[in-house]
Amino acid sequence: MFLEDKILNLTQLTRMSLCLAFEKFVLKHKVHFEINLLNRTTAMIKYLLFAMSVLLFCSCSDDITFNSPAFQGVRDTVFYKADAMRYELTDAGEVTIYGSLGTQTVQLVLPNYGEGTFELGPTNAARANYTNVRGKVFSTNFDGEGEVIVERASDSTYTGTFRFRAVTSVDTTEVYFTKGVFYEVPYYFEPVPPVLDPVVPNSFYCRINGTAFTPPSVSASAGPNFITGTGANNTANIRLRLPRTIEKGTYPLTDFTVDSPYQAAYFSGFNTLVQSGTVTITSHNTQEGSIGGTFSFTAQGASTIQVTQGTFGFNYL
Repeated sequence: MFLEDKILNLTQLTRMSLCLAFEKFVLKHKVHFEINLLNRTTAMIKYLLFAMSVLLFCSCSDDITFNSPAFQGVRDTVFYKADAMRYELTDAGEVTIYGSLGTQTVQLVLPNYGEGTFELGPTNAARANYTNVRGKVFSTNFDGEGEVIVERASDSTYTGTFRFRAVTSVDTTEVYFTKGVFYEVPYYFEPVPPVLDPVVPNSFYCRINGTAFTPPSVSASAGPNFITGTGANNTANIRLRLPRTIEKGTYPLTDFTVDSPYQAAYFSGFNTLVQSGTVTITSHNTQEGSIGGTFSFTAQGASTIQVTQGTFGFNYL
Protein backbone atom coordinates (compact mmCIF):
# COMPACT_ATOMS: atom_id res chain seq x y z
CA MET A 1 0.00 0.00 0.00
CA PHE A 2 1.43 3.38 -1.02
CA LEU A 3 1.62 6.30 1.38
CA GLU A 4 -1.12 8.15 -0.53
CA ASP A 5 -3.54 5.23 0.07
CA LYS A 6 -2.74 5.28 3.78
CA ILE A 7 -3.39 9.00 3.93
CA LEU A 8 -6.89 8.53 2.50
CA ASN A 9 -7.72 6.07 5.31
CA LEU A 10 -6.90 8.70 7.97
CA THR A 11 -10.12 10.67 7.27
CA GLN A 12 -12.47 7.71 6.67
CA LEU A 13 -14.11 7.77 10.12
CA THR A 14 -14.59 11.54 9.97
CA ARG A 15 -16.31 11.24 6.60
CA MET A 16 -18.64 8.51 7.93
CA SER A 17 -19.58 10.80 10.81
CA LEU A 18 -20.35 13.57 8.34
CA CYS A 19 -22.68 11.31 6.36
CA LEU A 20 -24.57 10.33 9.55
CA ALA A 21 -24.92 13.98 10.54
CA PHE A 22 -26.32 14.77 7.10
CA GLU A 23 -28.93 12.00 7.43
CA LYS A 24 -30.01 13.35 10.84
CA PHE A 25 -30.38 16.81 9.32
CA VAL A 26 -32.66 15.47 6.58
CA LEU A 27 -34.87 13.55 9.06
CA LYS A 28 -35.11 16.45 11.53
CA HIS A 29 -36.30 18.97 9.00
CA LYS A 30 -38.37 16.48 6.97
CA VAL A 31 -36.83 17.50 3.70
CA HIS A 32 -38.99 16.28 0.81
CA PHE A 33 -37.77 16.15 -2.75
CA GLU A 34 -40.74 16.33 -5.13
CA ILE A 35 -38.70 15.08 -8.03
CA ASN A 36 -38.19 11.72 -9.63
CA LEU A 37 -35.79 9.09 -8.29
CA LEU A 38 -32.99 10.03 -10.67
CA ASN A 39 -33.10 13.69 -9.68
CA ARG A 40 -33.19 12.81 -5.96
CA THR A 41 -30.11 10.64 -6.38
CA THR A 42 -28.33 13.43 -8.26
CA ALA A 43 -29.17 15.96 -5.54
CA MET A 44 -27.91 13.63 -2.81
CA ILE A 45 -24.62 13.12 -4.66
CA LYS A 46 -24.18 16.88 -5.02
CA TYR A 47 -24.77 17.39 -1.27
CA LEU A 48 -22.31 14.64 -0.38
CA LEU A 49 -19.67 15.96 -2.77
CA PHE A 50 -20.05 19.43 -1.29
CA ALA A 51 -19.80 18.10 2.26
CA MET A 52 -16.71 16.05 1.42
CA SER A 53 -15.12 19.11 -0.21
CA VAL A 54 -15.72 21.12 2.96
CA LEU A 55 -14.21 18.32 5.03
CA LEU A 56 -11.09 18.13 2.88
CA PHE A 57 -10.69 21.91 2.89
CA CYS A 58 -11.03 22.16 6.67
CA SER A 59 -8.65 19.29 7.36
CA CYS A 60 -5.95 20.13 4.82
CA SER A 61 -3.76 21.84 7.43
CA ASP A 62 -3.24 18.45 9.13
CA ASP A 63 -3.16 16.34 5.97
CA ILE A 64 0.40 15.68 4.84
CA THR A 65 -0.68 15.56 1.21
CA PHE A 66 -1.19 19.34 1.55
CA ASN A 67 1.97 19.91 3.58
CA SER A 68 5.21 19.15 1.84
CA PRO A 69 7.56 18.39 3.43
CA ALA A 70 6.04 16.78 6.53
CA PHE A 71 7.23 14.69 9.48
CA GLN A 72 4.62 13.63 12.01
CA GLY A 73 3.34 10.84 14.22
CA VAL A 74 1.86 10.06 17.63
CA ARG A 75 4.26 10.15 20.60
CA ASP A 76 2.62 7.97 23.23
CA THR A 77 -0.82 9.66 22.97
CA VAL A 78 0.29 13.12 21.84
CA PHE A 79 0.31 14.28 18.21
CA TYR A 80 3.86 15.16 17.13
CA LYS A 81 4.25 17.39 14.06
CA ALA A 82 7.78 18.56 13.32
CA ASP A 83 8.39 22.19 12.43
CA ALA A 84 11.81 21.45 10.88
CA MET A 85 12.92 18.39 8.95
CA ARG A 86 15.69 17.17 6.66
CA TYR A 87 17.74 14.12 5.80
CA GLU A 88 21.50 13.84 5.64
CA LEU A 89 23.83 11.40 3.93
CA THR A 90 27.12 10.59 5.68
CA ASP A 91 30.43 9.66 4.08
CA ALA A 92 29.85 6.10 5.34
CA GLY A 93 26.60 5.94 3.35
CA GLU A 94 24.20 6.19 6.31
CA VAL A 95 20.98 8.18 5.95
CA THR A 96 19.67 10.16 8.94
CA ILE A 97 16.14 11.59 8.76
CA TYR A 98 15.45 14.38 11.25
CA GLY A 99 12.12 15.74 12.47
CA SER A 100 12.37 18.47 15.12
CA LEU A 101 9.63 20.14 17.14
CA GLY A 102 11.13 22.92 19.22
CA THR A 103 13.80 21.23 21.36
CA GLN A 104 12.41 17.74 20.67
CA THR A 105 14.03 15.70 17.92
CA VAL A 106 13.36 12.37 16.23
CA GLN A 107 16.21 10.73 14.32
CA LEU A 108 15.76 7.77 12.00
CA VAL A 109 19.20 6.37 11.13
CA LEU A 110 19.29 3.97 8.18
CA PRO A 111 22.36 1.98 7.09
CA ASN A 112 22.08 2.86 3.41
CA TYR A 113 20.35 5.09 0.88
CA GLY A 114 17.30 3.76 -0.94
CA GLU A 115 13.83 2.30 -0.60
CA GLY A 116 12.98 -0.68 1.56
CA THR A 117 11.99 -1.87 5.03
CA PHE A 118 14.43 -1.33 7.90
CA GLU A 119 13.94 -3.14 11.21
CA LEU A 120 14.92 -1.26 14.37
CA GLY A 121 16.44 -2.79 17.48
CA PRO A 122 19.64 -3.41 19.46
CA THR A 123 20.90 -5.96 16.94
CA ASN A 124 19.88 -4.05 13.81
CA ALA A 125 21.93 -1.58 11.78
CA ALA A 126 19.00 0.84 11.64
CA ARG A 127 17.99 2.75 14.76
CA ALA A 128 15.62 5.45 15.97
CA ASN A 129 16.42 8.09 18.58
CA TYR A 130 14.15 10.57 20.35
CA THR A 131 15.32 13.51 22.49
CA ASN A 132 12.68 15.11 24.72
CA VAL A 133 12.39 18.72 25.89
CA ARG A 134 14.64 17.99 28.91
CA GLY A 135 17.38 16.53 26.75
CA LYS A 136 16.75 12.90 27.74
CA VAL A 137 17.64 10.53 24.89
CA PHE A 138 15.59 7.44 24.06
CA SER A 139 16.92 4.91 21.53
CA THR A 140 15.92 1.60 19.98
CA ASN A 141 19.57 0.61 20.43
CA PHE A 142 19.10 0.20 24.20
CA ASP A 143 16.19 -2.23 24.28
CA GLY A 144 13.70 -1.03 21.69
CA GLU A 145 12.15 -2.17 18.45
CA GLY A 146 10.33 -0.79 15.45
CA GLU A 147 10.31 -0.38 11.70
CA VAL A 148 11.00 2.25 9.07
CA ILE A 149 9.57 1.82 5.57
CA VAL A 150 11.06 4.04 2.88
CA GLU A 151 8.52 4.10 0.07
CA ARG A 152 10.19 6.69 -2.13
CA ALA A 153 13.75 7.99 -2.28
CA SER A 154 14.04 10.28 -5.29
CA ASP A 155 14.50 13.89 -6.34
CA SER A 156 16.53 14.56 -3.18
CA THR A 157 13.56 13.74 -0.91
CA TYR A 158 12.56 10.87 1.39
CA THR A 159 9.01 9.56 1.86
CA GLY A 160 7.82 6.72 4.08
CA THR A 161 6.41 5.60 7.43
CA PHE A 162 7.78 4.61 10.82
CA ARG A 163 6.92 3.29 14.25
CA PHE A 164 9.14 2.46 17.19
CA ARG A 165 9.50 1.86 20.91
CA ALA A 166 12.62 3.47 22.34
CA VAL A 167 14.18 3.19 25.79
CA THR A 168 16.43 5.54 27.76
CA SER A 169 19.53 4.13 29.43
CA VAL A 170 19.08 6.50 32.39
CA ASP A 171 16.04 4.95 34.05
CA THR A 172 14.67 2.45 31.47
CA THR A 173 11.55 4.52 30.78
CA GLU A 174 10.07 4.10 27.31
CA VAL A 175 8.56 6.22 24.59
CA TYR A 176 6.30 4.99 21.78
CA PHE A 177 5.92 6.51 18.33
CA THR A 178 3.07 5.22 16.17
CA LYS A 179 1.47 6.27 12.89
CA GLY A 180 4.71 7.99 11.92
CA VAL A 181 4.96 9.52 8.47
CA PHE A 182 7.73 11.42 6.71
CA TYR A 183 6.71 12.95 3.39
CA GLU A 184 9.07 14.54 0.84
CA VAL A 185 11.63 15.34 3.53
CA PRO A 186 14.40 17.23 1.69
CA TYR A 187 18.11 16.54 1.53
CA TYR A 188 20.21 18.91 3.62
CA PHE A 189 22.86 20.72 1.61
CA GLU A 190 25.54 21.99 3.97
CA PRO A 191 26.38 25.58 3.08
CA VAL A 192 29.85 26.08 1.67
CA PRO A 193 31.84 28.39 3.96
CA PRO A 194 33.11 31.51 2.20
CA VAL A 195 36.75 31.57 1.19
CA LEU A 196 38.32 34.62 2.80
CA ASP A 197 41.14 36.57 1.24
CA PRO A 198 44.36 36.69 3.28
CA VAL A 199 45.29 39.62 5.47
CA VAL A 200 47.79 41.76 3.58
CA PRO A 201 50.70 43.60 5.23
CA ASN A 202 50.65 47.38 5.35
CA SER A 203 52.49 48.58 2.28
CA PHE A 204 52.59 51.36 -0.30
CA TYR A 205 54.75 51.78 -3.39
CA CYS A 206 54.59 53.55 -6.75
CA ARG A 207 56.69 55.52 -9.23
CA ILE A 208 56.13 59.27 -9.55
CA ASN A 209 57.31 60.43 -12.98
CA GLY A 210 59.59 57.39 -13.00
CA THR A 211 61.06 57.89 -9.51
CA ALA A 212 60.40 55.23 -6.86
CA PHE A 213 58.16 56.37 -4.03
CA THR A 214 58.26 54.21 -0.89
CA PRO A 215 56.71 56.26 1.91
CA PRO A 216 57.63 55.46 5.52
CA SER A 217 54.11 56.31 6.67
CA VAL A 218 51.24 54.04 5.53
CA SER A 219 47.86 54.46 7.23
CA ALA A 220 44.22 53.54 6.61
CA SER A 221 40.84 54.10 8.21
CA ALA A 222 37.21 53.33 7.43
CA GLY A 223 33.90 55.06 7.90
CA PRO A 224 30.43 53.65 7.34
CA ASN A 225 30.78 53.86 3.55
CA PHE A 226 34.40 54.38 2.55
CA ILE A 227 37.97 53.17 3.13
CA THR A 228 40.71 55.80 2.97
CA GLY A 229 44.38 54.82 2.67
CA THR A 230 47.42 57.10 2.56
CA GLY A 231 51.09 56.79 1.71
CA ALA A 232 53.19 59.82 2.68
CA ASN A 233 56.70 61.13 3.27
CA ASN A 234 58.09 64.62 3.82
CA THR A 235 57.65 65.65 0.20
CA ALA A 236 54.60 63.87 -1.20
CA ASN A 237 51.24 62.51 -0.13
CA ILE A 238 49.02 60.09 -2.09
CA ARG A 239 45.52 59.14 -0.95
CA LEU A 240 43.05 56.55 -2.21
CA ARG A 241 39.39 56.41 -1.19
CA LEU A 242 37.31 53.33 -2.04
CA PRO A 243 33.85 51.96 -1.15
CA ARG A 244 33.86 49.83 1.97
CA THR A 245 31.98 47.11 0.11
CA ILE A 246 34.32 47.10 -2.91
CA GLU A 247 34.95 43.70 -4.47
CA LYS A 248 37.77 42.35 -6.59
CA GLY A 249 37.99 44.04 -9.96
CA THR A 250 39.26 47.11 -11.81
CA TYR A 251 37.64 50.52 -11.34
CA PRO A 252 38.20 54.03 -12.78
CA LEU A 253 39.86 56.60 -10.52
CA THR A 254 38.79 60.23 -10.34
CA ASP A 255 39.80 63.23 -8.27
CA PHE A 256 38.41 63.82 -4.76
CA THR A 257 36.48 66.79 -6.12
CA VAL A 258 34.47 64.52 -8.41
CA ASP A 259 31.36 62.72 -7.14
CA SER A 260 32.66 59.19 -7.62
CA PRO A 261 33.14 56.20 -5.29
CA TYR A 262 36.72 55.59 -6.53
CA GLN A 263 38.99 58.55 -5.84
CA ALA A 264 42.69 59.45 -5.72
CA ALA A 265 44.64 62.55 -4.71
CA TYR A 266 48.26 63.70 -5.03
CA PHE A 267 49.88 66.57 -3.13
CA SER A 268 53.51 67.69 -3.19
CA GLY A 269 53.72 71.37 -2.35
CA PHE A 270 51.01 72.26 -4.85
CA ASN A 271 47.49 71.04 -5.52
CA THR A 272 46.75 68.75 -8.43
CA LEU A 273 43.63 67.40 -10.09
CA VAL A 274 43.51 63.70 -10.96
CA GLN A 275 42.59 63.46 -14.64
CA SER A 276 42.27 59.70 -15.07
CA GLY A 277 43.44 56.43 -13.60
CA THR A 278 42.49 52.93 -12.49
CA VAL A 279 42.60 50.87 -9.31
CA THR A 280 42.52 47.07 -9.27
CA ILE A 281 41.45 45.27 -6.11
CA THR A 282 43.22 41.92 -5.81
CA SER A 283 42.29 41.10 -2.21
CA HIS A 284 39.64 42.27 0.27
CA ASN A 285 39.01 40.55 3.58
CA THR A 286 36.04 42.43 4.96
CA GLN A 287 35.99 40.48 8.24
CA GLU A 288 39.55 41.47 9.10
CA GLY A 289 39.45 44.84 7.34
CA SER A 290 42.35 44.16 5.00
CA ILE A 291 42.52 45.26 1.35
CA GLY A 292 45.21 45.17 -1.31
CA GLY A 293 45.63 46.03 -4.97
CA THR A 294 47.35 48.09 -7.64
CA PHE A 295 46.79 51.58 -9.04
CA SER A 296 47.96 54.24 -11.47
CA PHE A 297 46.76 57.71 -12.40
CA THR A 298 47.63 60.99 -14.09
CA ALA A 299 47.29 64.27 -12.17
CA GLN A 300 47.60 67.82 -13.49
CA GLY A 301 48.81 70.79 -11.44
CA ALA A 302 51.81 73.05 -11.87
CA SER A 303 53.08 70.15 -13.93
CA THR A 304 51.84 66.77 -15.10
CA ILE A 305 52.30 63.98 -12.57
CA GLN A 306 52.41 60.37 -13.77
CA VAL A 307 51.88 57.82 -10.99
CA THR A 308 52.62 54.29 -12.21
CA GLN A 309 53.28 50.76 -10.91
CA GLY A 310 51.37 51.53 -7.72
CA THR A 311 50.71 48.81 -5.15
CA PHE A 312 49.12 49.05 -1.70
CA GLY A 313 48.09 47.06 1.34
CA PHE A 314 45.76 48.73 3.83
CA ASN A 315 44.46 47.40 7.16
CA TYR A 316 41.61 49.68 8.14
CA LEU A 317 40.06 48.10 11.25
